[in-house]
Amino acid sequence: MENTAEKELKKISIIAVFTNFILAIIKVSVGLIFKSMAVLADGIDTSTDILTSSTMLIATVISKKPADKEHPYGHQKAENIGAKIISFVIFYAGVSLLIESAKRLITGQYQVLTGFLPLVAAIISVLGKTFLFTIEYTTGKKHKSHAMIAEAKNMRNDIIMSGLVFLGVFLNKIGLSWMDPLVGIIMSCIIIKVAWEVFEENAHELMDGLKDEEMLIYDKIFEACKVCGASNPHKVRVRKIGNKFDIDMDIEVNENMSVKEAHDITKCIKEQLCETKDIYDIVIHVEPEANNEKEPFGLSENTHRISDNSTN
Repeated sequence: MENTAEKELKKISIIAVFTNFILAIIKVSVGLIFKSMAVLADGIDTSTDILTSSTMLIATVISKKPADKEHPYGHQKAENIGAKIISFVIFYAGVSLLIESAKRLITGQYQVLTGFLPLVAAIISVLGKTFLFTIEYTTGKKHKSHAMIAEAKNMRNDIIMSGLVFLGVFLNKIGLSWMDPLVGIIMSCIIIKVAWEVFEENAHELMDGLKDEEMLIYDKIFEACKVCGASNPHKVRVRKIGNKFDIDMDIEVNENMSVKEAHDITKCIKEQLCETKDIYDIVIHVEPEANNEKEPFGLSENTHRISDNSTN
């Protein structure tokens, strides 16, 4: 059964697909009829938004599936994969638009636009995209959905582009006909920049990297170990699974301590961390004090940095 978060994410995704479909029809039609490169490009970009919104919907559904035998850590990274697909689509649209706009500007294939429908189309686009950005960003942050936030950033980008289209069409109508393809070039550069930002952020997380602000989780871990009486926390490794932290670590205890006493310390550490952070799982390996053996990568309280094959 779908939970409240999944239902809300799916609802917003469906609204986004429908709204983008209407906006795409309006802008592509007006762009073709009035031969406006800027409006047509904006319409094509919105057409790609239909694909990205659909991708986001599929990724959201997959990511909420429970863990199974083939995916014991769950399916949450589907959102990161969906966001990366979105980045490729955005990048392709940006490069295609850049090439066509530059070609028209260089060859002088531009003209003064007639009628007011291109201006009206740009205004409708700004309003529609502002609506989508607001609901997608708010919902994405609320449920910590990477795919939804990536799509919201794309909508924010579209608001700027539609504003540029309005400016370009307006200046075109007062005699600056070359502004139409020039706006197309500016828009394409913005599209490419956003594509890179979305790609970089999600590639980092797919490689189990943490953002600077997320690295503070290590301080919480070391503090919890002190509070609970564990010695020398080391080989500490943290990664994200969806919007939660998955933690692996080693601790040392007195070699004469009973199994129950050692277990109580690990239980205390888990309880301390679960009070302050969203935790997916914590695996704690217990060693006797002054243990000395070669171990894989991980952070220790002393170094606070990854050490290759360090000896703890």
